[in-house]
Amino acid sequence: MELLKQLCSIHAPSSEETPLKEFLLLWVKNNMKEWSVKPVIINNKEVQDSLILVFGKPRTVIFAHMDSTGFTVRYNNELVYIGGPDYKNGDKLVGFVDGKPIETKIAVNEENEKIFCDYQTTLPAGTSLTYKPDFNISEKEIISPYLDNRLGVWVALQVAKTLKNGIIIFSCNEEHGGGSVEKVSGIIFREYRIFQALIADITWATDGIFCGKGIVVSLRDKFIPRKSYINNICNILKNNEIVYQSEVESSGSSDGGYLQRTPFPIDWCFVGIPEENNHSNHEKVSVHDVYEMVKTYEILMREL
Repeated sequence: MELLKQLCSIHAPSSEETPLKEFLLLWVKNNMKEWSVKPVIINNKEVQDSLILVFGKPRTVIFAHMDSTGFTVRYNNELVYIGGPDYKNGDKLVGFVDGKPIETKIAVNEENEKIFCDYQTTLPAGTSLTYKPDFNISEKEIISPYLDNRLGVWVALQVAKTLKNGIIIFSCNEEHGGGSVEKVSGIIFREYRIFQALIADITWATDGIFCGKGIVVSLRDKFIPRKSYINNICNILKNNEIVYQSEVESSGSSDGGYLQRTPFPIDWCFVGIPEENNHSNHEKVSVHDVYEMVKTYEILMREL
């Protein structure tokens, strides 16, 4: 889990995925010699800060977004959200000013409901801040900021080791407005005629979805994927005796929602695991669920 710890520590909120992309590029180049198939790496101006790995003769693509929630410094150290962070007064934040690391804390003004960073000087407008890394793992659970979605990235990297045919896309801006998936989906459809996708991401533990009970197949959120494709995935899981939870929500979204709004006929399904304390500095997942997610993706990428 050292790799996951490293991934969770990298400062890469929406629009600033470059540090994580560079880390992934180096990691892939250093490790792919041991993989079943060495992928073609697509890293050019067309994909901007996304990263695409193409294995063999692909039929299915995995999307795993790299970005996280966070905060942008406005004026006089006021903070505005990147995505939807779930913060509290005193949460520790980190960032960079002139290339040097800084650390500060959230200060909530209860009178006007604005939030600020408690820093000794006024930070430059536009400085981005994210939760201070704090990775903890036990036999049963992992607690850390940004398991959403560095865990999805980690799962994709585990699957890459044995993947023979498929595409893995590390995407951007999922937490704040999208745009990345819309761009790269056209590339993979035109170049590789890809018609189906899996969304490797983290969902919320709710009154019907529970940590420790296995993976989650989302039947719908704000968007509704095509039923015949979802049924195909569920049948594959049943045939392989994979226990899964079926999620039905009326709100929330993922890279699948961005993909659905493109003009390309690419089916999608969110297959992930639940976590507690979403978008906070202490997100929590089950270790059992993590390994079930890797196993599930290996099966789906082989049989879809």
